[in-house]
Amino acid sequence: MKILENEDNSIIVGKSADDYILKYQNDFYKMKKKDFIQICDEEKLIFREEIKENPIYAIIMVGIISLTIVMYFFHEKYVIIDSNFIIANIILFANIFIHELGHVLFLKLFYKSGKIKIGFKIYFIYPAFYVDTSDSYLLPKYKRIAVYLAGNFMNCIYVLICFIFFPSLNKYNYAIISTILINFLPIIKSDGYYAITSLFNRYNVAKSKKKDFIEDTVRGILMFLFLFLLSKLNVSL
Repeated sequence: MKILENEDNSIIVGKSADDYILKYQNDFYKMKKKDFIQICDEEKLIFREEIKENPIYAIIMVGIISLTIVMYFFHEKYVIIDSNFIIANIILFANIFIHELGHVLFLKLFYKSGKIKIGFKIYFIYPAFYVDTSDSYLLPKYKRIAVYLAGNFMNCIYVLICFIFFPSLNKYNYAIISTILINFLPIIKSDGYYAITSLFNRYNVAKSKKKDFIEDTVRGILMFLFLFLLSKLNVSL
């Protein structure tokens, strides 16, 4: 992916073999060359850098995340809530920071000029801090996927460290496992969902607030039901 800019940096372009990703006023537009040249003169853009593709990061992350989930369900009983709720959520809060830090670190690793925005929102019924890594649209596909998966990857590193060095903490990690499942499985529009859409070269399409709310609510209910049913198994493999 080649990164091009105009002189005042108001337009940033990611150019791949087939597509152009245009960033203008913090919005992103995917277009073909024939459409791009109608609105922008490529010859007037300044070449900044070339970001080469490398799928190994995404492959390793998927492997580590999958391994962590399997190990947890083989060694621990999964619950949504229990008597360790307060400690579990204190640990979860720390892992939210670790999760978001993962997104930041890998975006900056791949694209040092990438802009980061931090915020807070209510997603369905879940309070959530988030890092806006929209500049990952300017990355090649597999590095963009790695940025999406980086948060879960960092959480899984923590869980694996607990398994190896601090097994007494495992009983508090069910909240982290819930978060990993929520973010990794492409049920709600979170990291796993965007990783899958990136894999198939799809981009997030803006919808009306009403449609977004309805879709997010349905997805949130399905995710909660999935976790509830999973917890009802309540059996360590």
